[in-house]
Amino acid sequence: MEYIFKSESSLKRIEAIRKFLLGDIWLIILAVVAFVFACLNSLYPKEDYHIWGTVVLAYMSGFSFLMSGDIFAMLTPGLFTYLIAIRCYNSLSTFLGIIWVFIPLIAIALFNIIIYRKKLDPKGSQFKPMILVSIVVLIGGLGFISAEDYFAGSSIYHMLGMGFGMVFFYCFFNGRIQINDKYSVIERITKLMVVIGTFASVMIIAHYLLNIEKMIEWGGIFYIRWRNNVCTILMIALPFAYYFAHKKMPAVILPFLFYGAMLATGSRGGMIFGTVEMGLCFLAYLIYDKKRRKAYLAFLLCVIILLVIFSGPVIDFLEYTFERVLQVLADVSGEDGETETRVRHYARGIEDFLNHPILGTGLGYMGNRDIFKNKDGALCWYHCEPIQIAASFGIIGIVVFLYQFIKRIKAIWQKKTLFSLTVFLSYIGLELMSLVNPGILCPMPYLLLITLFLVIIEKCHNSDIEQEPIPLFEKLKKLSKKNS
Repeated sequence: MEYIFKSESSLKRIEAIRKFLLGDIWLIILAVVAFVFACLNSLYPKEDYHIWGTVVLAYMSGFSFLMSGDIFAMLTPGLFTYLIAIRCYNSLSTFLGIIWVFIPLIAIALFNIIIYRKKLDPKGSQFKPMILVSIVVLIGGLGFISAEDYFAGSSIYHMLGMGFGMVFFYCFFNGRIQINDKYSVIERITKLMVVIGTFASVMIIAHYLLNIEKMIEWGGIFYIRWRNNVCTILMIALPFAYYFAHKKMPAVILPFLFYGAMLATGSRGGMIFGTVEMGLCFLAYLIYDKKRRKAYLAFLLCVIILLVIFSGPVIDFLEYTFERVLQVLADVSGEDGETETRVRHYARGIEDFLNHPILGTGLGYMGNRDIFKNKDGALCWYHCEPIQIAASFGIIGIVVFLYQFIKRIKAIWQKKTLFSLTVFLSYIGLELMSLVNPGILCPMPYLLLITLFLVIIEKCHNSDIEQEPIPLFEKLKKLSKKNS
């Protein structure tokens, strides 16, 4: 922007706007706008409030892109936009009808890249595995997949999003994110994820309150189309809630809020893997955070007492999800005559891998629509990351994605710090959710967030920034030095 405005007064105003975009007032404005559209959609689901909410928030994101080159100023409204956009189930035709609305946003994005340009920085441990993944997603299915499936819009988007497009974002983040004295990058990403997780939880609660009659009629959880997407966001955010609670005692309630919201969605993945992640986070911080150990245990005890007192209503409320979980288990064990869609996807994925073991069937392969007819603009997913990788990219894909997974874990644990533990648990939470959903294979926002986390943690590990070490690892390091 300094290239356009030269006067000192103009530059001061621009700097004030940039500070505003990183401040709490802008955060509150975004949350209020998003909440209004979320409530309108909950009250009037057949209207297009979710569509226009996405557009309004996208333009608020565009304003941030226009005025600031800061990653967090751009990312914050983007995540609020996503939490409204997940309600736009099967709305591709509607968005295509108003595609002209988004043309200025594309121009603004290009403006941001040019005006706030920083050198794209490929330095980092993730660059090589990301390049290899980019090649694999392009060659997956070659010799088998039809040209129609390979060059379909959804296929091109996901191949570029998982591949060279994400390489661009990795280099882009590397160039833009700097460790400096203006603010703590760790505190900034923690605050952002906590705010997004809190908003997602409140949005779920509001959805029930605004549909209280339907909840009473159903006697418990009712169908929420966007349950898996919102649960995935909550699983990414949950470890950051623990990290935030470690710094601020009153925030001890937040992890329990996030977990409760997951259960309330009726998502089976949220119930099963959210419980696993919650247990891992609780155990890790119970061992580590001695100062707040009593607070965690006291809060847990209160929750248990309340669950015992209200066990009947709680079981009735969660019965719908329990039944759906048991249905899958019955299908897997062969006890039920009818097979659940996801289980059929898993079986077909294994079959496709065995039939095409080297390069797989390709990411855009649409040969499984006899199991479930995917919506316009969506891929025909196998709904399980390991099976998806094996079926879509074959043995070559398995080797490359496994290599990338190992490199990610190594990068996270380059230094054994509390923030490393937080990012690790967040990443594992997403990987767990990806066992029953597309999850991390979706470029926006899940893979993008993990890419950002990896850039941040590498930047922090390679700088002199102070990070809180994990005492257990420190003791083991001292013992190993003594023994040597």
